[in-house]
Amino acid sequence: MALRMAGLVRAKGGGFIARKSIPADVRDEYARLYKVRWEAQLRIPGGTPAHFAKTQHGEWLAEIETRIAALRAQKNGEGQPLTRLNAIALAGRWYVWFVKQHEANPGPAKYWAEFGDHLTWNVIYPEAPDSFHEAPKADPKWEWSKEPEVRDAVRPQVAELSRVATFLASQGMALNPTAYALFVDAVSDNLMPAISVLQKRASGDYSRDENPDAFPQFTDGPLRASGVSCWELFEA
Repeated sequence: MALRMAGLVRAKGGGFIARKSIPADVRDEYARLYKVRWEAQLRIPGGTPAHFAKTQHGEWLAEIETRIAALRAQKNGEGQPLTRLNAIALAGRWYVWFVKQHEANPGPAKYWAEFGDHLTWNVIYPEAPDSFHEAPKADPKWEWSKEPEVRDAVRPQVAELSRVATFLASQGMALNPTAYALFVDAVSDNLMPAISVLQKRASGDYSRDENPDAFPQFTDGPLRASGVSCWELFEA
C-alpha cells in the first residue's frame, strides 16, 4: 500500500506549510502525547531554499507517520519486541544517529547548554518526589528519576526531544508497547551524554567520543541500515 504524502505548499506570507490529519483511531492518544488532536502542521519560514524545505518536510512527515504507526502498533499489541539488553543496544544506535545529525554543524554551544537545562529542570525535575525535596543531598545522583512512575511521566517529552519517531522511521522499525518503553527509557539515560558531546563539538572540541563503545551489540530482529532516507521509506 503506497504511503500517502501530505502536500507541501507555499504560504501566502512566504515560506512553506504542510498539514497532516491525525486519524480518528489514534487521535486521543496522539493528543495526550503531542498536544495536537486534529492535524499536525509544519511551517517553514520564508527564505528557506526549496530543496531544504523538501528535505525538512520529508523528515517531518516521516516522523508523524511513525508516531501514528507506533500508536496503532501499541494499541493493537503489535510491533517488534525487545529484550532489555537489546533496548540498550538500540539506544546505542540512536546515540550515534542523534550525534551524527548535528555533529557537522552543531551551532552555538549555548543552544546545547540550554537544551540540557531544559531536559533537567523542565522535564525531569518537576517529577521529583517529595522525599527528594525534603532531603536532596540524600540522593545526589537523582536515582528517583529512574522510578517507574517518573519514567512514565517524562517518556513522551524525552521521545520528542530525542526525535525517537524519526530514528525509528530511519530504521524501519515499529516496537510493541513494552519494547517502546524500554527503548525510550534507555534513550533517556543517554540523552544528556549526547547533549554534552554536541556542546563540546559546538565549542570546537572534536576529540574522540568513547560513549558508543559502551553499548552492547544489537543481536535480535531485522534493522535497516542506518542512513536510509525518508524518501526511500516512502517508496517502500
